[in-house]
Amino acid sequence: MANMNKNEGIPSRCWCGKWIVIYVSKTEENPYRRFFRCEISLQRNKENHLFKWVDEALVDEIQRMDEDQTRITEEIEDLRSSMKKTVHEEVMKHTNSLDVGCVASILSILCLCSKCD
Repeated sequence: MANMNKNEGIPSRCWCGKWIVIYVSKTEENPYRRFFRCEISLQRNKENHLFKWVDEALVDEIQRMDEDQTRITEEIEDLRSSMKKTVHEEVMKHTNSLDVGCVASILSILCLCSKCD
């Protein structure tokens, strides 16, 4: 998702609030290279409206998604570890009671579910 305040990832709007359009470069330095540009930037070329190469935006977006995926994976592992610890503590609390069978069944199901990941 784009961010209007930062020039990271794939932009959707310029700082001025206007939508972004994709153009194709016709320069000798960057022939046929696609770029993002604010829809009014061509009329107001003295103002500093958004400009970003499409290929660079895609690389930024992939890196951002990779960082997000790594963070989410770590959060899932933390939650899984916390859940196992909580279930283990509950099993230990009820080892001398009749609830052991029910808690052990829940623990078994949770262990099976974690192996499916």
